[in-house]
Amino acid sequence: MHGELLVRRFDLTNMRTRTIDGITGMRIRQYEQLTGEPVVFPVPIEKIVERILKLDFDWIDIDEQPGEQILAGLIPEERRIVLNSRHLDLFQSKPGLERSTIGHEAGHWDIDIDRTSLHHPRLPGFDLQPSVVRRHAMDRHVLVEVLNRAAYDDRYFELYRELTAGQDSPEVRSAVDRYQSSMLMPEWLIKAVVKNIDVTSWPALYELAALAQVTISNLVVRLHRLNIIYIPEGSRDIYAGRDAFTGQKHLF
Repeated sequence: MHGELLVRRFDLTNMRTRTIDGITGMRIRQYEQLTGEPVVFPVPIEKIVERILKLDFDWIDIDEQPGEQILAGLIPEERRIVLNSRHLDLFQSKPGLERSTIGHEAGHWDIDIDRTSLHHPRLPGFDLQPSVVRRHAMDRHVLVEVLNRAAYDDRYFELYRELTAGQDSPEVRSAVDRYQSSMLMPEWLIKAVVKNIDVTSWPALYELAALAQVTISNLVVRLHRLNIIYIPEGSRDIYAGRDAFTGQKHLF
């Protein structure tokens, strides 16, 4: 797949959230300077991606293998994000999913691939035809079963490689997911809003998610990374940051 030949723009292995916040913040400020208007919730991610990153959008039918889900992809040579029309119902049923998906693909464009490599001359016979860099989401149960069988049957090892082809590595997924949440929920907007709400209240968080037009899970992760809230593993209790949780533990 040609996407594997693209050079990485940054080393995403140890890319800090603060660095990603700086990049998305710069993009938002560029948009504000262009339009002369401050960005407020919900962040106009489609307009930022179109007018600042110069990417287009399209809906196309992307083939999927059994057990596979592909929400979107990127066609770097055409500067185009494509959303899978097979999942229109899913996007409509989960407000915020389309916006985060667009942000995810924009993250690949902005911090992942080296865009200059797209314009380098190719050796004869090595010209790359534009196609979608697909990002697979194979059923984990299928992958585990295939990998277990690969331990004693080489044929399953090749099958495992085929099933995982096109998947983001964990470090790439982490970086571009942080990019989309940072773009949709910039720190200065989040901190301004949470001054006036009870962040330990689930109804308040759902209202904030609706205001920002993001999924509740996306919001919770972002607030957790900013240490605005802390939710112990396996719990539904919300604390106003890790220190509040630690202090509560000391009381007992």
